[in-house]
Amino acid sequence: MQRFNVISAIFLGFILSLASGLQMSAASEGDSNTVINGTVKAESGPLDGLTFRGALGPDGKPKDTPDTFVFENGTFVSKECELKCQYPARPYFVRTNGGKTEFVSETHCPYKDASIVWRGTVDGDRIEGKSTWIVKRWYWTVENTFEFEGKLVDKSLTSVKTE
Repeated sequence: MQRFNVISAIFLGFILSLASGLQMSAASEGDSNTVINGTVKAESGPLDGLTFRGALGPDGKPKDTPDTFVFENGTFVSKECELKCQYPARPYFVRTNGGKTEFVSETHCPYKDASIVWRGTVDGDRIEGKSTWIVKRWYWTVENTFEFEGKLVDKSLTSVKTE
C-alpha cells in the first residue's frame, strides 16, 4: 500500500506539472529504444555523459556514504547501490524547471522485492535530491528516504544537452 502511495504521488506530481505547462520527457524522446531481457534500454538522454561524485545518507543526517551518480545511454545509476545491492541502471525522465533539470528514475533489486525511486535536480555542475528505498516482505514494508548530492567529475561537461 505504501509503495502504491509513493508511486501514485510521483505520477500525480508529473501529471500536475505537465498540466501547468512544464515539459517532461523520457530520456530517450525521439530515439528508438531497445528491449533487452524485458528491460527497455534507452539509447540517449539529455543528461547522458554526466557523472557526479558525491555522497548519500539518511534523510536529515550526514551524507557519509561515498557514491558516484552516472547518466549514460538514457539511464541513471547509483554506483554504490549497484555495487552493494546490484540495483541496475534504469531509464530516467527529465523536465526543465527554472533553468534546472529535474529527473526521476526507478530501479528494482533483481533478487528481492525492493526498489529505489530517485528524484533529483541537476544545476550546472551540481546534483542533489532524494531517493526512497522500499523493501516489501510478506509481513512488513520498510520505506526509508535518503538524501544525495554530488559535483560533476569532468568540468568540461557542465552544460546539459537540450534539443
